[in-house]
Amino acid sequence: MMSKYSGDKNYIYYPGTDIPINRLGIQTRTTLEKEEQNLLLQSYEYFHSSLSEDTLFDEDYLKLLQKKFFSKLYDFAGEYRNVNVSKGYSVFCQVRYLEQTSKRIFNELKRDNYLKDYYKKTKEDFAKKITFYLCELTALHPFYELNGRTIRLFFDMIATYNGYDYIDYSDAAVTKNGMNNFILASIECMSGNEMLMYDIIISGLRPSNQ
Repeated sequence: MMSKYSGDKNYIYYPGTDIPINRLGIQTRTTLEKEEQNLLLQSYEYFHSSLSEDTLFDEDYLKLLQKKFFSKLYDFAGEYRNVNVSKGYSVFCQVRYLEQTSKRIFNELKRDNYLKDYYKKTKEDFAKKITFYLCELTALHPFYELNGRTIRLFFDMIATYNGYDYIDYSDAAVTKNGMNNFILASIECMSGNEMLMYDIIISGLRPSNQ
């Protein structure tokens, strides 16, 4: 589902479409999705190989993930949006509060040491923290597009740092009422209910030695 921007701000799309204007001039959805997927796989390889004790999972890192991921396609890659946005019945963080809300989230994450020492804690504790911050960033919806993949990449790097495989979202692909569980969980996050997202995270979080 395409994002809806306030007023007449749908300027990131080709007229009459839900396809973002891109540097390759691609205007076919299937072709664009293949290009995005290739770039995503390259980003996983790059950022995984770049993980170190010096890695900080902060706001700059989140922006870098999307910029590195999508800059070959989109001018807006890695930039926070400057317009209000909604999807369906979900209204995300108003743009006038976006920067300050992002700072609050990442200040909390900093106090949690960017979740860099959660390999010392239980899987359940780790899943609860990932769920909390994933829901926070979902409600923030900081970028113009491709928020879900950028946010999942962010937490996959945190999971990898702590000795887990990438989070397996295959259970989230199960559909209910025509909508997959991850989308349903994301909608629930918007209303403050994290339980469905927690169930997805705890199910998909597996130590890398398994």
